[in-house]
Amino acid sequence: MNPIGRLSRDLRDLRWGQVAVEMLLLVLGILIALAIDDWMQDRRDAQTERQYLEGIVRDLDRDLEILVEFGDYHERQITDGIMAYRALRSEPDVKDKEGVAQALSRLMSRRTLRLSHPTYSNLVGSGNIRLLRNAELRDRIVGLYEASERWVTIVDRNNQVFVDQMYLQYIMDRGLIAPRASSNLDALTAVLTRFAERVAMPVDTSNDRLWKLAADAPEREIFVGKVWQRSQVSFQAISQAHDVAGEMTAVRQAIVDELTRRWPGTGVATSTG
Repeated sequence: MNPIGRLSRDLRDLRWGQVAVEMLLLVLGILIALAIDDWMQDRRDAQTERQYLEGIVRDLDRDLEILVEFGDYHERQITDGIMAYRALRSEPDVKDKEGVAQALSRLMSRRTLRLSHPTYSNLVGSGNIRLLRNAELRDRIVGLYEASERWVTIVDRNNQVFVDQMYLQYIMDRGLIAPRASSNLDALTAVLTRFAERVAMPVDTSNDRLWKLAADAPEREIFVGKVWQRSQVSFQAISQAHDVAGEMTAVRQAIVDELTRRWPGTGVATSTG
C-alpha cells in the first residue's frame, strides 16, 4: 500500500478528542511537577535562609561579647593613662613612681581586635546572599559587616601608628621605662610574669631613665604628650566600639523580628541580655 495513503487513513482513524485529552493531561502533569519542584526548592531556600539568619545572630552575640571585653580592656588602659598623665603633668617629683611606671608599662601593650563572622563570610562567598528575601534587612546586614571591617582596620592602624611606633618605640629607644611584668590583658600578664621569673632580675624605678629627667626637661614634656595621645587612642576605641555594638544590637533585633515573623517559635533569644 502507498505509505502516504496509509498515513492518511491512520490520521482519519485517530480519536482526536482522546489525543487532546491525553496531551492536556501530559502538559498538566509537567506543570504540576514543575510547580511541586519550585515549591520544594522554595522550602529548601527558606530553610537555608533561616539557618543563615540564626547563624548571624549567634555570630553577633559572640561579637558583642568580644566588644564588651574590648571595652573593659581599653577602660583599664584609659585609667592607667589618665593616672600617669596627671602625675607626670602635675607633680615635679612624682610620689608613686613605681605605680606610674607600672601604668606606663601597661600602656605599652595593645589588644588586637578580631570579630567573628563565619556565617556572613559563607553567605557572601557561596553567593547565597540572594536567599535573604528581605532586601532592607539584607542591606543592613551587609552594611554592618562592611562598616565593622573598616573599623577593625582602623583599630589595627591606630595600634601600629600610635601605640607601637609613637609610644612603645619612643619609650624603648630612650629607655624611659623598663618593661614590667604587668598588662591589662590577663593572658599577657601571665606570660610576662613567667618570663620575668626566668630572667630573675627584678626591675624597679632605679631602672627607669624617666625619673632622672628634670621636671621641665623637653624630653619629658614630649613624653607626657605621647601619654595623652596613647590614652586618647583607647578612649577613641571605646567610643567607636560603643557605636558598633549599638548597630550590631539593632541589626540583631531586626533579624530576630524577621525570624519571629516568618518562623514563629524559632527559639532565638530576643535580646543579648
